[in-house]
Amino acid sequence: MHKNYLKAIFLPAIISLFAGNLSAQGNGSHGIEANFGLREYLGDMGTSLLFAQKPIYQGGGITYTHNISPSFDGVVNISAGDVGFTRSFDSFVKEKDIIWKSFRANTADLSFGVRYKLNNGVLLAEDSKFAPYVYGAIGAYYVHSTIKWGPHPYVAATRVDQWGTVHNVDNTIQDIGAQMQGGLGFKLGLTDRLSLAWSYVLTYTFNDRWDGSNDPDPMPSIDKPLVNKLYRTNDVWGYNNIGFAFALSESNSGGGRVKRLADSDEDGVPNKYDLCKGTEAKYRKYVDSVGCPADTDGDKILDADDNCPEVKGAIEFKGCPDTDGDGIEDKLDACPKDKGPAEYNGCPDADGDGISDKEDACPAIKGLKLFKGCPDTDGDGVEDKLDKCPDVAGSVAGEGCPDTDGDGVYNNIDKCPNDVGIVANKGCPEVKKETVQKIALAAKGINFETNKDAIVAASFKSLDDLAKLLNSEPKANVEIQGHTDNVGDATANKELSQKRAEAVKRYLINAGVAESRMTSVGYGSEMPIADNATPKGKEKNRRVDFKLSF
Repeated sequence: MHKNYLKAIFLPAIISLFAGNLSAQGNGSHGIEANFGLREYLGDMGTSLLFAQKPIYQGGGITYTHNISPSFDGVVNISAGDVGFTRSFDSFVKEKDIIWKSFRANTADLSFGVRYKLNNGVLLAEDSKFAPYVYGAIGAYYVHSTIKWGPHPYVAATRVDQWGTVHNVDNTIQDIGAQMQGGLGFKLGLTDRLSLAWSYVLTYTFNDRWDGSNDPDPMPSIDKPLVNKLYRTNDVWGYNNIGFAFALSESNSGGGRVKRLADSDEDGVPNKYDLCKGTEAKYRKYVDSVGCPADTDGDKILDADDNCPEVKGAIEFKGCPDTDGDGIEDKLDACPKDKGPAEYNGCPDADGDGISDKEDACPAIKGLKLFKGCPDTDGDGVEDKLDKCPDVAGSVAGEGCPDTDGDGVYNNIDKCPNDVGIVANKGCPEVKKETVQKIALAAKGINFETNKDAIVAASFKSLDDLAKLLNSEPKANVEIQGHTDNVGDATANKELSQKRAEAVKRYLINAGVAESRMTSVGYGSEMPIADNATPKGKEKNRRVDFKLSF
């Protein structure tokens, strides 16, 4: 009987669905969706919503949509599938035994409703590829449910067969009634006609029968289902699904579009939003959100006529700017932020040397083109920043310096630029052999107290002679070297030789030799001039030497 009712409801609905597709007029759009997914349960037995608990069964459906307005679609929805649940709980009999109970229902539903579309031109563009919506509907459902529950010891004695086997209870319920649906979903455009579709729909039935937990008897017998007062609510199933939507005619509802809204001037703005419907062909690609010719940068030059539509500019440059106001538009101006003449491509010449600042390596000093605007003050062909003698004319070989004394050593490295000298002495005259010999002889007269750095008085004359000899060569630098023999600790010997060299240096400073010319180094026993194996050799090795350099 219930099956006849089902046919009476569903068959006319399916016929009307296809009839509607055939008779739909051009003032709207329509499409069809096919989906599949999982059906979940919520009721007195418990919940499997949002995949909370197994079992979860499959289902499928077909949806017809008809565009009513930018915000609403009319919807006819048919879906079918299984819903079920399994639960263990205390019975309401004396011994409080744990029993199990389950059901599995074949369900089908037919719904008529509406979708509120978020791509309605307010929240999202009407032709957005992503088209979310919320959904509500009312309709009818059909259920064929099988409820099973297990035995327990309290009733086993009354329900055993001749072999002592306890039988499970199977109850079947067929039901048809009213239902209400709500949900949300979206379509994602893949092509002009085809979209990916997802939705989640809750179906609320206006009864509490088909899950088998509807008996009000607080002491149920084994012949009828138990009451579980976990929810005591009407039964609900959820349908989480994914599928495809296909546009059957022109669509402006997003998520897959065949044709946009009417646009008489073809400027991309539908007539219903276009405040300038007769836009000339020249300006159609350059309109604002309400279909009027745009002036994006606000320079009173329409974008279609503006060579720089996003930057405020001048009429004489077709809307392009001249930031520095030098009469050269920025895109042709080599220095768009600094005012300059056309001869220098809009760049200034701050030092007035005929070389624009952009190309001038020395923009604040007047210079020569040969040196990229840098000067050559002495005119010797070497620019000042490379000229070691910028105020005196010289030669390229001498890095801009002359060789005043003509000795082949240029002034920039000549320690004696006014005296002819030799390269080895950096332009200073060669020290006479006689002077070197006198210095060496005077050095032999320097002696110290044993194992001390105190100079003996007999050495003072030799030191005074050394001071005169060194001052006769004022350009020469002097290294005062302290040496010892190899007797004793090497480290101690080196420290002693350093102290003796420093003692000689102090004496010579007091004798009038410039301190800046002298250095003192103790070598210890590292540089012997005789064999330390003999007393005479050791005596020669205990000495102070003087080395001249320039």
